[in-house]
Amino acid sequence: MNRNDIINKREWREIFEALPVVQGFFGGDPDSHGINELLRNIAVYLEELLAHVDDGKPFVWYNLGFNSELIYALEGVQPITIELLGALHSLICNSRNTLDFIDRAQAAGVPADCCSADKLAIGAIHKGLYPPPACTVGINTPCDAQVLSTQVMAELGEAPFFPIDVPYYHNEETILHVAGQLKELIPFLEENTGRKMDIDRLREACELSNRTAENIWEWLDWRKQVPLTQSSKLVAFTLLLQILFIGSQKGVDITEGLLREARERTGRGERFFEERVRAIWYQDAVWTDLQIYDWFERELGLTVPVDVFGYYANEGVIDTSTPDTMLYGLARKLVNCHPMARQFRGDIDFYVKDFMHMLEAFNADCCIFAGHIACKHAWGGIGLFKEACRRADIPLLVFEFDMFDPRVTSYEDVYFEVERFVNEIVWPRKQRG
Repeated sequence: MNRNDIINKREWREIFEALPVVQGFFGGDPDSHGINELLRNIAVYLEELLAHVDDGKPFVWYNLGFNSELIYALEGVQPITIELLGALHSLICNSRNTLDFIDRAQAAGVPADCCSADKLAIGAIHKGLYPPPACTVGINTPCDAQVLSTQVMAELGEAPFFPIDVPYYHNEETILHVAGQLKELIPFLEENTGRKMDIDRLREACELSNRTAENIWEWLDWRKQVPLTQSSKLVAFTLLLQILFIGSQKGVDITEGLLREARERTGRGERFFEERVRAIWYQDAVWTDLQIYDWFERELGLTVPVDVFGYYANEGVIDTSTPDTMLYGLARKLVNCHPMARQFRGDIDFYVKDFMHMLEAFNADCCIFAGHIACKHAWGGIGLFKEACRRADIPLLVFEFDMFDPRVTSYEDVYFEVERFVNEIVWPRKQRG
């Protein structure tokens, strides 16, 4: 085993060993089935990753706009999304490592105003913390900034690279275009991993993907009920499970845990806080400290039933009857369902329409635009979004922050902005009817 493998295993073991502590912190309640299943399956994934390193099995890297079904359809191949290490360190509240990744990326020449999610990926790659890939896959979604990550992945991964282009247009031709690329991706993966894709394994991965998606849709329906009986911060985790676990039994287990918790808590009529105000958190979650949502609930009576990462559009399940229908279904998911890729790929219309749908469907009172400093696609349309909210008479809070770097806007400043908005604008307005 070479020195890089030892470094890799040490980094991943640090997270693995911290998970029981995090589970006690986040999911100490035995009825918190969603968090408990998420953390349990992350631990299983890390055990598998370490075993793959020991056994010399192949890894496939990709960025967060891609989904994992095709990789799970290859026996003995492990998927890795290059943002994963940074996200996991944030989950275990290890800001020392996340800031180190960000600073390492900037020291290597990445602009300071680039997305911190990309900097997390680039910093981890520069530090050599991921197991070497058999090949890499880069997709130009969910936003333009992701292209930078894919370029670094292609250059520093030192492995064959397959690019996937998703056009800006929301039409049938776009889905067919992406499906055609996925068809070309299969022999690329086979050649570089040394694993043959079996049609039955692909069908199984697609069926597991369908079950996961259906669970998410039903779970989101439970979160439409007033008052909210599950934690607001749970929606922040759904993007992670969609890009890493969808197409596997892990994805099904996590979403079944979320769904079971929603049913049970609603059935018992549990109330952990007095809900006064419901907000659509229509940008990036506060990954620097997810406990801020607990403070919102307890101190302000503010709940977040859904955010832009947690919203998974219902465009139908994958038809598993033939290889072509499966590839079409996978392409449709990447184009029309994947959070951010759906809203930020073209004009601002989808962004506004999806928000208006969420506002009504989730019985929300207001919108909180927590604008990631690097989300130029969102900031570029903020004027049109403000105008849409004004015409619809929807209270809107807009502030700037960074979801992984608390040095941009502190926890205290984020809380201050939200507290003032709720107590001085939204709640008095709601009381007036």
